[in-house]
Amino acid sequence: MKFEFSPHIAFQVKDYKNAKEFYEKTLGMEVISSSDTETHFKKGGLNFYMESADSGLTFFEFKTEDVDAAKEELEKAGCKVTQVYSEKSIMFADPYGMRFHVWSD
Repeated sequence: MKFEFSPHIAFQVKDYKNAKEFYEKTLGMEVISSSDTETHFKKGGLNFYMESADSGLTFFEFKTEDVDAAKEELEKAGCKVTQVYSEKSIMFADPYGMRFHVWSD
């Protein structure tokens, strides 16, 4: 199974308003789009998706050609599905504490 690291990283913050200002003004991230709960930033060819949440987790993004096959392989390796967005978009937690999103076109 091929997992391609995509140029997308999602993260959650507890203080959304101040975090948005920090990432935009202090770190110089470009705001691509924004709502009351999520902002899409871009910096150096990478896309960052900041979400307001109490947990403060970070999520890597992996693109694959076959999400079902990826799910099967990841579950055999001890990963747990934490959220299913669609048949082509699933969030996982690995046995070591990292969360990541696996998707396909």
